[in-house]
This record gives sequence, C-alpha cells and structure tokens, in this order.
Amino acid sequence: MTNKDQFKQLLELWNFPILREAENSLCFRYQMNYIQLNLSESEESAGVSVLMSGIFSADDAEKMFLALRTCNELNNQLLHVKLYIDSDSDLIIAAEYFTKTSDDKEFYLDLALQSMINAKKEFSQKYEELEELAKLATELENLH
Repeated sequence: MTNKDQFKQLLELWNFPILREAENSLCFRYQMNYIQLNLSESEESAGVSVLMSGIFSADDAEKMFLALRTCNELNNQLLHVKLYIDSDSDLIIAAEYFTKTSDDKEFYLDLALQSMINAKKEFSQKYEELEELAKLATELENLH
C-alpha cells in the first residue's frame, strides 16, 4: 500500500472526506480549515508536508510588515510548525515530517493538525497585539 493510500485510509477512519486529490497530494477540511497533504515516498521512509492556508492575507505594506514580524516571532517559539507569507501575501502554516509506520502517520498527522490550529490562534492574537502597538505608535507620533 502506498503512502498516499495509507493517508487516504487514515482520513477515512477519521471521517475527513477528501475534497481534492492529485498524484502526490490530498486536500481535506479540518476544524473549518483547508489542509493539504503533500506526500513523497522512498524505500526507507515517507515524507509528509502538511499545509494550512486561507487564513490571512496581507493586502498592504503595513499588514505585510506586521504579518512577517508575527511569523518571525512565532517561528522562534513554535516547534512543530512554521509560519510563512507566500508570494501572494497569504499566510501558510506548515509542518513537515517523515514516517516509517502507519502508527507514525496517525501520531504525526494528529500532532501537526493540533499544532497548526494552535499556531493559527497564536498568529491571530500576536498580530492583533502588534497591530495595536502600531496604532499607539502612530498616535504618539501624531501628538508631536
């Protein structure tokens, strides 16, 4: 059974319908988020990249600056996921790992999904904090 087939079976077991399937990827919904699994295979292990997107988009320079700052601060703290702003100015939360057994697949996918949801919450909170600080700084500058 291929790596992809094993993940399809796992998602079916968890009752997550596959929304889109390509040669080496699967897309499904998890807690109101679109998740994409990108899969690779070798004889020793199987690589998995789990991506969450559609959360935030920086549509101006100020939002881009705050989003990048937020990503940098969180990337220093978080262990299992990393946050990026892609070329379309959208936030991507990603986890990458390798598996050898079907138990690994279940454990690491569950860990990645929980970590991504946590990172999404932390991004929103941290971004709002930095946005408030930026507003206060602007108000202080306008007073002088």
